[in-house]
Amino acid sequence: MAREDVFNGARTAMMLFDAYLGTVAQEIGMEQAMGLLTKMCEGMGVMQGQIMKQQAGIKECDAKTAGALARTVPESLGIALQVIEESSQRAVVKCGQCSVYEAAQMLGMDAESFCRAGPLRFMDTVVKQLNPNLSWQVLKYRSSADDFCEEACVLG
Repeated sequence: MAREDVFNGARTAMMLFDAYLGTVAQEIGMEQAMGLLTKMCEGMGVMQGQIMKQQAGIKECDAKTAGALARTVPESLGIALQVIEESSQRAVVKCGQCSVYEAAQMLGMDAESFCRAGPLRFMDTVVKQLNPNLSWQVLKYRSSADDFCEEACVLG
C-alpha cells in the first residue's frame, strides 16, 4: 500500500479519535480530557516500548537504535519522515506531511497541544522503555500543514 493511502486512512482514524476527545472535553473539560489523553498515551507507550525491546532482543540501546525502532510508529501512520542525523547520542528526524497534525487541524483543535499531550508523550515513553536515559524531544514544531517538525531521540 502506498504511503499516501496509509496517510489518508490514518488521518481519517485520527479525526474520529479527535472528535471523540472533543466530545469528552465538552463533558469534563479540555484540561481533564488532555490529562486522560496523556495518561493513555503513556500507558500505551510502555506497552509498545516493551514489545519493541522484546522483539528486538535488546537489553538497552543507544539513540540511533532506539530512533530507528521508534520511527516505525509514525511511519505506520503515513507520516513522512526523513532522517537528518544519526549517532549513538542523538537521532533527529524531519517530520513532513503528518496525519495526526492534519486531523487535528481539520477539526479545529489546537494541534500542538494535542501532539505534546498525546503522541509526543507516547514516543517519549516508548524510547524510555528501550533505555531509561533516552528521551523523545521536539526541536521544532511546525507552523502549518506545509511546514515540518524536527524531533530527536536523545541519550543523556
